[in-house]
Amino acid sequence: MSPTLTTTHYYCIGHYCTMVRQKYRYFLCELCYHGNSSSGHTRDLNLAPSDLLQVIYGAVHTCYGEIGLGRVLNRIKIVYLAVMTGTALVRVPADTERSCRTALNHVTSLRGKSCSMHVVHVSGTIRSAQKILVSRNITKLHRELLSVEEQAERERLRTVLKQVLQEIEGLCF
Repeated sequence: MSPTLTTTHYYCIGHYCTMVRQKYRYFLCELCYHGNSSSGHTRDLNLAPSDLLQVIYGAVHTCYGEIGLGRVLNRIKIVYLAVMTGTALVRVPADTERSCRTALNHVTSLRGKSCSMHVVHVSGTIRSAQKILVSRNITKLHRELLSVEEQAERERLRTVLKQVLQEIEGLCF
């Protein structure tokens, strides 16, 4: 996985064209599900990045209307989504950083389940965001592994932890 760090856009006025680098910010978000279940959480294990993106677009539209949505439409990207730990890495344009962060706080549900999104960390580079993401995911999974008493659930979490560690090895730092 080698994400594109910058993109360039050409702005032309008359016969004069200039190339401008597009700057991004990376939000490390935590998905907090609300509700009662036997395990204490109601995670949606079938959540896709496109579902999360549609919810973010809806929140931007609710907060800032069609003009605000037009500023961020097709410019927000879900870089990484870890359903087991409830974390997501979202790339947003730097010029819309504040409006996107405000809109993320207005998310109230994901695919019919009561949920909120909290921005945990904001970074200017994907590399530093990935480092924070990795440390948070490993810490969360270890805590969850220690709190589980059933052997079958513990084995399932061990396999998930191994998968996360393999994903980490694939990330470029």
